[in-house]
Amino acid sequence: MLGTPLPENLDSPSGEVTSVRHIDHVTYVAAAENERAFCETWGKLGFSEHVRVHTERHPAAHIALVSGMSPEYPWATMTGLSVTSEEESAINEYVRRYGEGIQHVAYNIDPRADMEEVYGQMKAGGWNFMTEVLTYQDGNGARLRQMFVAPTLPYGPFVEFIQRLEGDDGKAFDGFDIDNIDGLYDEYISYSRHLDAKK
Repeated sequence: MLGTPLPENLDSPSGEVTSVRHIDHVTYVAAAENERAFCETWGKLGFSEHVRVHTERHPAAHIALVSGMSPEYPWATMTGLSVTSEEESAINEYVRRYGEGIQHVAYNIDPRADMEEVYGQMKAGGWNFMTEVLTYQDGNGARLRQMFVAPTLPYGPFVEFIQRLEGDDGKAFDGFDIDNIDGLYDEYISYSRHLDAKK
């Protein structure tokens, strides 16, 4: 993926990670005025809005569109969209520099895995993360755990690894948390400024 190089020793035994299962979601960024057109376009492919959250420190709408069903989640495929009217936001900086398009791809981690161990194993294997493991737990005890690989381009695309754990009701966490998203953007902006300063 553009802006996210593979670690040099990915194929070595010490760098092997077996808990990555499948793509969890793909998130796009777009100009705020194009939100409706984006949702309508994906609606024609059978996607409907599943959840919409609004972040506070980095004001934006983060929308999850889903289609189908799976044994684990009330959806089989998820496409995300992040938009904001804040001109100086990291989202709009991405759009200015690279145009509208895919901002990140998220890979699902097996719920039986220890996410902290996966994080340490991947770092030892050469992955450069811009966050530690970010965690959220809802009222039913369902947990969301996320970690984000640093971009190689300022405000550029990146990769996420995500784990969705069941709560007391046996249902896995199927949405997103605003504090985790704001935490991501804190680090994304900081790392992008670091890359810009190196130019």
